[in-house]
Amino acid sequence: MRRDILRNLFGLAAVIGLAFALAGCGFQLRGQTALPFSAAYVVAPENSRVAIALRAALSSQKKLAPAPDAAPVRITLGKESYSKSILALSGGGKVREYRLVYRVQLSVANEFGQILVEPTEIRLSNDFSYSDAQVLAKEAEEVSLNRSMEQDALRQILRRLSYLKN
Repeated sequence: MRRDILRNLFGLAAVIGLAFALAGCGFQLRGQTALPFSAAYVVAPENSRVAIALRAALSSQKKLAPAPDAAPVRITLGKESYSKSILALSGGGKVREYRLVYRVQLSVANEFGQILVEPTEIRLSNDFSYSDAQVLAKEAEEVSLNRSMEQDALRQILRRLSYLKN
């Protein structure tokens, strides 16, 4: 019984020590990106997944404008596109690897129409192996990789927005 109490106390002391060590070295969880504008309006195709996520991120920081004339910053996202190409074939001519590519166009202007971020294409790619024996699992992996690339694109957009100078 006494041994269990000592072991628990030692474990607690180790956890507390680790917490202090992490705090002392400057470690910090990645939080929300600080945006240097009061509000932004997002112009994007209706079914754009990254636009939906961007609006949610801006809304969570209370920086989403309900109308373009109420926003000092206008973010324009062009059409998103997904492509899939064969990267490698087996000796028997079957697909072994695919490359997924995700693209979205971004530009940012202020309320006077001055360009703050020139039209830019954000392009992300991911390679994944394929097997005919695991078709359902590989389809699920493909969907997951596409969602991951969308989230990466959102992080890139937010990072670029954080460096804006009005």
